[in-house]
Amino acid sequence: MTNKDHYTGQTAGTEPGADPSMPNAQNAPQTTLQEVLSTVWATSLGIEKVGIEDNFFELGGASVVATQIVSRLRQMFQMDLPAVLLFDTPTIEQLARYMIEHETQPGLTEKTATLLKRIEGMTEEEVARSLRSR
Repeated sequence: MTNKDHYTGQTAGTEPGADPSMPNAQNAPQTTLQEVLSTVWATSLGIEKVGIEDNFFELGGASVVATQIVSRLRQMFQMDLPAVLLFDTPTIEQLARYMIEHETQPGLTEKTATLLKRIEGMTEEEVARSLRSR
């Protein structure tokens, strides 16, 4: 039996000499939307990394935190998301699929994630300057 590290998605003992701080390629976010969702979960749960197959509740997530995350995602993506969403989609992979299946315009969710990720790397001054130039 292997011991899965839920912080990195790395299964202990699978690769000799593997860096345990790096998620395995299969569990690492594959899209910008998954990256953004992973960051939101990690921040809310107070952990470094969340893999796309990691279960929210197995990572220590509770219903109060689940509700806070759904509220934050509603605001970030301007989507109508049910309060019990993380109970039905407890992994990043399932949550991202749900959001894409329920987006109002095809491609909008991924596009929003790309913009959010871009803004995340900017200073307040850069954001303000970018908004003024449009």
